[in-house]
Amino acid sequence: MALRTMLLSSRLLSSRLLSSRLLSSRLLSSIGALTLLLSAISAPALAQGGSGDPDPSRGVIGIKLLEASANRRDDPRAYLYIVDHINPGTKISRRFEIENTSGSPQHISVYPGAAEIRDHKFLPMPERDANELSSWVSINRTELVVPPHSHIPLKATITIPQSATKGERYGAIFAEATSPSASGSARSVQMVNRVGIRIYLDVGPGGDPPSDFRIDRLTPGRTADGMPVVQATVHNTGQRALDISGKMRLSEGPGGLGAGPFPAQLGTTLAVNASAPVAVVLDERLPDGPWKVELLLESGRIHHTVTATLLFPGKPASWGIPALIDSPWPWVLIIGLAAAAVTTLVLALRFSLRRRSRLSR
Repeated sequence: MALRTMLLSSRLLSSRLLSSRLLSSRLLSSIGALTLLLSAISAPALAQGGSGDPDPSRGVIGIKLLEASANRRDDPRAYLYIVDHINPGTKISRRFEIENTSGSPQHISVYPGAAEIRDHKFLPMPERDANELSSWVSINRTELVVPPHSHIPLKATITIPQSATKGERYGAIFAEATSPSASGSARSVQMVNRVGIRIYLDVGPGGDPPSDFRIDRLTPGRTADGMPVVQATVHNTGQRALDISGKMRLSEGPGGLGAGPFPAQLGTTLAVNASAPVAVVLDERLPDGPWKVELLLESGRIHHTVTATLLFPGKPASWGIPALIDSPWPWVLIIGLAAAAVTTLVLALRFSLRRRSRLSR
């Protein structure tokens, strides 16, 4: 019964944490923040409303990719974003749709723009043409009115010039709706709501460069308000940018307790050769431990799982001792050394027997 209670409480807390994050992202969208692009399939922004809490009855605008690259049908990330590798002198196209869930028509502007990876976040750049990728993207309709509670399909084409240099570029396809503020004053600031689909485009000869990452360390700690947290150090060891997500489970705790899964923080994007912490916030009612933890992190079709045993510190705003990640390699090494020792002993015995045989003659 205690185990069920712990599992249920952890799931409820995870759900509350996710809900608070989604509410925060919508509030940022409602004041025209430039840190949109943190969503997955559809990045909703407020179609109407002021700077206060969003009113669900007013609806939102959304954008969603409708297809993935033929060579990435097994890559979940390719159904959220445009992720591809293209040779110079070629082009690709993607279908996507704009949705209006509000009760009134929405005038939408659709356009490509530049983006960058900064501080482990995928962020739109202030200038649309800050990199050359935005000039390679064309959209079949750039101005449209979406009727209430409906969606309109569109098509984007990316054409790579023959002279394009090797490397990965970042950008997005934006859908933007502008509406007057609730006050209706002529001097009031208009609300600009924007959503987008990320673009990760690698250009160069040959095939798609490899993607991979490594989890180096797990460190237990507590937040300032006492919530237990585990921070993983993740390194991008491949040649493409990565979007890290994942979950953690706990087992073999005090009294045989287990808990989870708990979601890893969202929004961590790793540039090539970059390293970043990825945190998993747990249930505040979990005892200090020790616990056996299993962390699964993934980016698209790349998955890695590590296990470790850790003990949470008792004080808020503190970190514990980094856990040693469990690995089969030490045992493989021990077995290999043992096999080498046995082989050496057998050879030595054979040599000794042959020598004795010669001496006896």
